[in-house]
Amino acid sequence: MPLTLHNAGLFLFYAANANLASHPFLTAGAANLIRTFGSQDLKDLFLDRMYQGDWQGTMALTEPQAGSSLSDIISSAQLAENGLFRIRGQKIYISGGDHDAVENVVHLLLARIEGAPAGTKGISLFVVPKFMPSAEGLKDNHVTTAGIYGKMGQKGYVAAHLMLGEQGDCLGYLVGEPNKGLSYMFQMMNEARIATGLMATGAASGAYYASLKYAHERAQGRHPSNKDLTQPPVLIIDHADVRRMLLFQKAAVEGSLGILLKCSYYADLAHAGEGDRAIEAQYLLELLTPVAKSYPAEMGILSVSQGMQVLGGAGYTDDFPLEQYYRDIRVNAIYEGTTGIHGMDLLGRKIFLAEGKAMTLLMKEVKSTINQGNSFPELAPYADLLAQRAAALHQTTMKLIQLATTETPEVFLADATLYLEFMGHLVAGWVGWSKELLQ
Repeated sequence: MPLTLHNAGLFLFYAANANLASHPFLTAGAANLIRTFGSQDLKDLFLDRMYQGDWQGTMALTEPQAGSSLSDIISSAQLAENGLFRIRGQKIYISGGDHDAVENVVHLLLARIEGAPAGTKGISLFVVPKFMPSAEGLKDNHVTTAGIYGKMGQKGYVAAHLMLGEQGDCLGYLVGEPNKGLSYMFQMMNEARIATGLMATGAASGAYYASLKYAHERAQGRHPSNKDLTQPPVLIIDHADVRRMLLFQKAAVEGSLGILLKCSYYADLAHAGEGDRAIEAQYLLELLTPVAKSYPAEMGILSVSQGMQVLGGAGYTDDFPLEQYYRDIRVNAIYEGTTGIHGMDLLGRKIFLAEGKAMTLLMKEVKSTINQGNSFPELAPYADLLAQRAAALHQTTMKLIQLATTETPEVFLADATLYLEFMGHLVAGWVGWSKELLQ
């Protein structure tokens, strides 16, 4: 199924219940890694059970001493019998890491084979199941759950602290070649980054419709121009500030969804397109992935907060769903790398991608939309506004690139998060103007 279509549907599941929808997504992502890089024996052993939903899949990256700094992971892998590896170490915050709704949990896990180079060049990828398949059935593989984290939100999506090989041999299957694990894992990580933005947008959408419904039902107060207390209160949807908050929510959701579907479209073009079209789509996808993950998460938090404000005191109670949406959505700015990490990725790496070609392609596409908008008199003022913002982004980008040549990376990247937000605003304002819409 094209990713554009898939994510348009997945968005609805995230809006309904992101806690539950995350389980099959994570499993499919882990299974896709095995399908893409694993041997035929691995595929035969795991894929059917994972795609059918009998076995949960996870991505097991984070460790207590390393956090998001994957170059510092220390989980080890020692060659054992039958080509398997003995795995030892700890993994923390592993989403879907252990629960009894499935009969097995399959971890796609990063570790270092003994003697591997330091840093990211020495990381390998392993399939490490909680229970090892055998002719006699599933056997304990000594993946021990040391604890379940008590989270602020997402109570239906467990996060586990795992101990590997503490109580006996924990065996894992090497995926692909040694020391290439991080490059393999980036497939799942980039899928998860798009999904994280989609999850945030779904939650923000659910919160928007809940607050919109309340605003159409709750009567309170009168317009400032009406001092007649014998007149009944008006619905709060008629108050200017409530409308402002609802429109902010609507804009945040629609702009974020537009970014995510645009990235999904680029992913489809990169996968199924040909020649320069496919290459350019891949550049645009890589450039915008940090924005697609972080901008919907940050704007979604603000959006749900405004929805809670629409309800007033009722929004802070569990009689209405806003308080749950608010707790649930907060983690999306942390999942799959914090906003600061993605800001540095965008400013420090992605704008230089292919010697700046990715950024040039984005500006070219925005310029094309501006030209289309200028051909419609009623849209020309908005096209002019988009042009001003695009010029400001270009000017800011050139200024920062110049700064990178004269200052240390610490100075150059100090505004990375603000730069990501700036680009997110521009892209959100642009994506709603498709050629098809204007025609």
